[in-house]
Amino acid sequence: MTPVDVLNSEYHSIVEFLNENSQPSLSSDVNKYFKKVIVLSSASYFEHRIQDILTKFVEEKTNNDICAINFFKKKAIGMQYHTYFTWGEKGNPDKPGKNANSFFALFGDDFKKAVEATIKDSPALDLSMKSFLEIGHLRNILVHSNFAAYNLDNKTTDEILELYGNSVPFVDFIEQVLKR
Repeated sequence: MTPVDVLNSEYHSIVEFLNENSQPSLSSDVNKYFKKVIVLSSASYFEHRIQDILTKFVEEKTNNDICAINFFKKKAIGMQYHTYFTWGEKGNPDKPGKNANSFFALFGDDFKKAVEATIKDSPALDLSMKSFLEIGHLRNILVHSNFAAYNLDNKTTDEILELYGNSVPFVDFIEQVLKR
């Protein structure tokens, strides 16, 4: 169970309690704020996972060379996640990125082409990639807007949770292709 799954469980418990105690306004407010929390939590979870995947990739490729690992952690992995993907059209929640080619191209054109073909041949993986990019895109809109005032009304909580669930296989895929 991931931290995002724990948050979802807690959210459902709170909403259930409020609904059982005839508090529909509070339940609605919890839902409104939880949507933002789940977007940020999901994006943060994926960022952490991908940074961990990249660290393990560098460890393996450098034969655990501490100097190389530290260099990559400080200059290529830490604080660079936002540059790995083309997340989407700034300020437009309905225009997330279309693919992860910018990320895969960081490993070379041949690698990018091979991964792109794999994704193209798998509708489920393509959906997972697009869900992942949409979570990251919504995260960027939230953190670069007035977070407290921003109304994330283009998605329901269930739709955001579905995006999260759909995204997990794509992150798993990244881990798999970098282990080859």
